[in-house]
Amino acid sequence: MTAISGAPPARSPDLRATPATLPAQDAPRAVRPVVFSTKGLPASQQFEAWREQCAPVLDMEPMPGQQDGYAAMHRVWKLGAMALSHVHAAPARFHRSARHIRRDSIDHWIISYVRTGSQTIRAGTSVTATSPRSPHILAMHEPLEGQRETVEWLALFVSRDLFPELAPMIDAATGRPIDGALGGLFGSYLDRLVDVMPLMTEAELPRAAEATRAMIAACVAPSGATQEAARTHMESTRLARLRGIIRQNLRSPTLAPRRLCSLGGVSRSQLYRLFEPLGGVARYIQAERLRHIHRALCEPSDRRDIVRIAEDHGFYDASTFSRAFRREFGATPTEVRRAAQAGERNAPIRQAAAAHGFTEILRTL
Repeated sequence: MTAISGAPPARSPDLRATPATLPAQDAPRAVRPVVFSTKGLPASQQFEAWREQCAPVLDMEPMPGQQDGYAAMHRVWKLGAMALSHVHAAPARFHRSARHIRRDSIDHWIISYVRTGSQTIRAGTSVTATSPRSPHILAMHEPLEGQRETVEWLALFVSRDLFPELAPMIDAATGRPIDGALGGLFGSYLDRLVDVMPLMTEAELPRAAEATRAMIAACVAPSGATQEAARTHMESTRLARLRGIIRQNLRSPTLAPRRLCSLGGVSRSQLYRLFEPLGGVARYIQAERLRHIHRALCEPSDRRDIVRIAEDHGFYDASTFSRAFRREFGATPTEVRRAAQAGERNAPIRQAAAAHGFTEILRTL
């Protein structure tokens, strides 16, 4: 029912090429986005397809009186520890609840930029009416809801691990626009970035990611006002540090709340409170281990047995591991490895879950 695509497959090399012709295998490889579109679907199925595409991270509802037919397109590129999303969509309401947050454990920041149209977002007690070409900061670790008119919308999803030192300042700025000349400059930068992404090669991607990181840091650099507001957000920094400790110790069989408290210098009650929005500390550790296993299975050069990879990440019972992996990714470990070996590393595994490719990018930031 859904329509998912990436870049068109590469053509076979021309065997008649002269010696001066650049060999096909040496040609720069373009960055491939994950793409979803409702175009080509029956009008009666288009909104449900879009709702399904968004379901892993938020719920979508039609506007009152909405008729059949829902024109929408979504492209997303992975940009280092960030993901750039480009959406064209008709009017709709949306809602990200505490249930979504517990289920997906995704807590990235979103730098939202509306090119055309408008949307209103409520997060906590703040209500933001986003005007065109004004960047705003949102946070995925907090429930939010809103509605939008027909929009062309850019969203830069930013991993918290990218700015551990600026986390309190960024959290303090959520729900507000990035004002001033730097805000305008950053909006122009996003405008240009999404236009050049289809032309960018994989070799250029790290430099583009670093330039984007520097631009974000310049726009949210501490000021007197943000430092004062950030004092109420210091727990975000503590959480980011604990998440780093978890990643460093994923292969340790003794990684559990008690040891994490010791390594992180926090009490058990503090630990549980910090990880409660992410579904709990045990759930978070398991999800991180599963994500690392998924990356290993998607690496063609890693030829280790699946059972061995699972045991290296603390899963010593094959059936328990298989159930947890399938619940997390909608496919078995064997299916993921086969897809990677077939050259579908960035393709969604479960065709019926239209947002899987997008969600998997967010989980790997």
